[in-house]
Amino acid sequence: MADTVDINELGRSIDPKRLSDEQLLATLGTALRDGDPADVDPSLFARLVKGASKQQLATVIASDVRGPVLAAIFGRMSEFYSSKGAGGNRQVVHWHIKDGDVVDSFETVLHGGTCTVTEGTSEEPRTALTMPGTEFLRIVTNNANPVTLFMTRKLKVAGDVGFATALQKMFQIPSA
Repeated sequence: MADTVDINELGRSIDPKRLSDEQLLATLGTALRDGDPADVDPSLFARLVKGASKQQLATVIASDVRGPVLAAIFGRMSEFYSSKGAGGNRQVVHWHIKDGDVVDSFETVLHGGTCTVTEGTSEEPRTALTMPGTEFLRIVTNNANPVTLFMTRKLKVAGDVGFATALQKMFQIPSA
């Protein structure tokens, strides 16, 4: 495998199910380390997530690639925010990606047509979402239905459940 990996080329040309967990990790790690996460085509990333097995996603989320993947997703979240349905008030959402004892938390503030993301949480949220990393990857790539995940208890919602269901309409999520 080449020293530098273009994740967009990877998304176009490789079926993740043909890679071992280790090959997928190595490839994603190289692409995120050597490339700019802002250059990743979201629909191609969605295709990679869609094509990956649940075990492959679990391996990615349990590895040292977890941090860069989450940082890349949250780092670009504001690009996909559409204030449609948000109302004019300041809305705070907490995202907790929880796998065993490992929890990564992010805060999004939706206000005035903008979405600001910070790592960690500091304000009282209108709603807080807690889910495993594999389900988070599937939700943010439009490969899972958040309502179904909520009904099957894979997604936990604290606070305003109605607002949480409206979040999906507030983001233009790229699909595979």
